[in-house]
This record gives sequence, C-alpha cells and structure tokens, in this order.
Amino acid sequence: MSVISKLIQVAVALLCLGAAAAVLRDNGLPTSASRVRESGQSRTATIGTAAPSFTLQTHRSEDFTLRPARGATVLNFWATWCQPCRAEMKELQALFESKSESPRIIAVNLGESITSVRKWVGDLGLTYTVLLDPQFSVASLYGVRGLPTTFLLDSQMIVRQVYFGPVSAVGLLRSIDGFAKES
Repeated sequence: MSVISKLIQVAVALLCLGAAAAVLRDNGLPTSASRVRESGQSRTATIGTAAPSFTLQTHRSEDFTLRPARGATVLNFWATWCQPCRAEMKELQALFESKSESPRIIAVNLGESITSVRKWVGDLGLTYTVLLDPQFSVASLYGVRGLPTTFLLDSQMIVRQVYFGPVSAVGLLRSIDGFAKES
C-alpha cells in the first residue's frame, strides 16, 4: 500500500471521528430509545412501555411476527460489520443454550443481504431466530441509533431494559431474574 493511500485512509478515519465527536457533542450519548411513529401514532420504545409488534423475514426466508411469549425475549439489533456484535452474538448463543428455560432470542440484522447474514449465522453457529430488516423499518420503530442495541422484553412484551452497546449473558440473566422475581 502506498504512502498516499495510507494518508487518505487516515484522513478519512479522522474525518469520521470528527463527525462522530460533533454528533456526540450536540446530542450526547443516548440513555433510552427515542420516540418513534407507528401508523401515524406516537410510540415510545422505552422501559415500561409495550414493545411494538412487527413482522420480518428470517434468514431462512420464513415470516416471523413478534408476539408475546412465555418468558423473556431478548431483541437484539446488529450488523455483520459491527465488531462488538460478533462477541455479543456468541454471548447470546451461549445464553440460548445455557438452560432449558432460556429467554427467546431474536436478532434483527440491519440492511444487509440474506447471503451475508446466512454466512454470518453459519460461521458463528447461531441457532436462535435471526431476522432481516433491509429497510431499517423495525430499527426505526424501536428508535435504534447505534449497534448493537438490545431490548429486554417480559412475557407481556413490556420493555424492561434497553442496552446501548454490547451486553453480556450474565447481565441479561441478572435482569431477567430481577423482573421474574417481581412477578
């Protein structure tokens, strides 16, 4: 690689970092999911509110609709280019395999091809539900602003926790155990 190519890469990286810093300076770090619109009505995907239902295709080209389920649901938004997502997806797989009553795990890929997603799922050996959100419609519905973002839902589809950035299996289990004891 030539010196000029390296300088161009460094310049682009610095430009991206500067833009990110400007966004953070103006908006700060998110503390909860933002207000979004669904069917013309205002929705808030925040702790204590009902999680919006949706229908997307799985990586196996089957329709999946988010509905209430027995136990907790982990709703994770991710992409293959997101390095923290790779480690997190392995944590989610371990959680999914950890016990007989593990939470339902639903991973929503943002904007990537079915071929890329299938390869990623195969490479990581994922066995939980993986969905495709090619137009970012569900990400928008939930107010996702960065990856990974994870919503923890109870059996009634109430948002119990929102995680911005990577989450661990231990942290999820602690939260799930906490709200299970409240019931």
